[in-house]
Amino acid sequence: MRRLFPVPAVTDPTVGPGGSEADREWSPAELAAAYAYPEPDGRRRTWLRANMVSTLDGAAQHDGRSQPISSAADMRVFGTLRALADVVIAGAETVRQEGYRPARARADFAEARRSAGQAPVPAIAVVSASLELDFSLPLFTSPLV
Repeated sequence: MRRLFPVPAVTDPTVGPGGSEADREWSPAELAAAYAYPEPDGRRRTWLRANMVSTLDGAAQHDGRSQPISSAADMRVFGTLRALADVVIAGAETVRQEGYRPARARADFAEARRSAGQAPVPAIAVVSASLELDFSLPLFTSPLV
């Protein structure tokens, strides 16, 4: 994985020639630090994050799913953002097509969640225009773990 923005410090040992960060695997702790919420500044703030992938021609899915166009690095960032969130928001069709399940507790992020005063796993909020939800889907039937 390579960080493009913000530009990493040139004194960072992981930065290669010309100031580009070397391709390497980031640890869960490094990912959590890179995507951490800003430090509290005394004001009550709400944060909303969005994460998406697309193909070079602008498609956001293949056969109704985004996973086939996602790289391993995309999936790690996606997993990190989900692991650090209070609530994961997903559209009803995404829940149907991707086979969403309840969020799982992830040991790699347990301490970060505890330190932030968060529940062990994020809630999942499903957005729907029609409220025609299929309650037989795994999101609604799988046990919370």
